[in-house]
Amino acid sequence: MTSAAGSLRAPTRLKVKARDCWWTVLVVDPLAAPIVRALLPVRRVTPNMLTALAALLGLSAGSAFAVDQLVLGAALFQMSFVVDCMDGKLAHTRGTADRYGPYLDAVADAIRFAACTGGLVFGVVWHEAPGAGWMTMLAMFPTVHYARLATQAAWPDRQRTDPIVVPASAFAFLRVAPRRLSKPGTTVDTEALAFTIGPALGVPVLGVLAALVVDGARLLVSLATRIGRSTR
Repeated sequence: MTSAAGSLRAPTRLKVKARDCWWTVLVVDPLAAPIVRALLPVRRVTPNMLTALAALLGLSAGSAFAVDQLVLGAALFQMSFVVDCMDGKLAHTRGTADRYGPYLDAVADAIRFAACTGGLVFGVVWHEAPGAGWMTMLAMFPTVHYARLATQAAWPDRQRTDPIVVPASAFAFLRVAPRRLSKPGTTVDTEALAFTIGPALGVPVLGVLAALVVDGARLLVSLATRIGRSTR
C-alpha cells in the first residue's frame, strides 16, 4: 500500500527542451534540475512566482553592477537565470503551463537584460571613465543583441522540437548534454560573457566586447544565410 509520504514524492523526471544553449545545458540546467525536483510537490510555489523572482533577482543584479559590485552582480545575474530556467520545467512537468507563461517569462527576461545592461554600463562609466571608443562599444552590445533576437524571432522557418524527459539530477543532465547542445554562441551564451564571466573576472568591458564580437559575427552570418535563402 502506498503511503501518504510516497504519494507526495516528487517525480524523478523533468520535461525539458530537446535543444538548448551551451551555457544553459552545461552550466544552468544541472543546477536547476534538482531544485525543480524538490519544488514539484510544493504546490504553493507556482511557475509564475519563479518568473517574478527571476525578474527581482535581475533587478538586483543590475543594481549591484551600478555600484561596482561586479562579483555580486554576476552571482545575482546567474541566480536570476537559474530561476528563469526553472519556471518552464516546473510548469511542463506538472502539466500546468498556461497561455500567458511565455509572455511573462519574456517580460522577466527583458527586465533582467535591461537592468543589467543599464547597471553595468553606468557602473563602468562612473567608475572607469572609458574613452569614446569603449563607450560606443558598450552602447553597441545591447543594440546588436536586440537585432539578433528580433531577426531570429521573425524567421518563419524556425525549427521546433518536442521536449524530452530527463531524470532530475545534475549527473543525468550532464550525461545528455552532448545531444542537447545547439550551435555555440547563442544570445544566452553572450549574456553569460557580458554579465557573468567578464564581471566575475573583474574585466566587465572585455566581457562586453567579447559578447559584442560573438553577437555581431553570428548576426552577420545569420543575415547572409537567411537573406540568401529568402531571395532564391
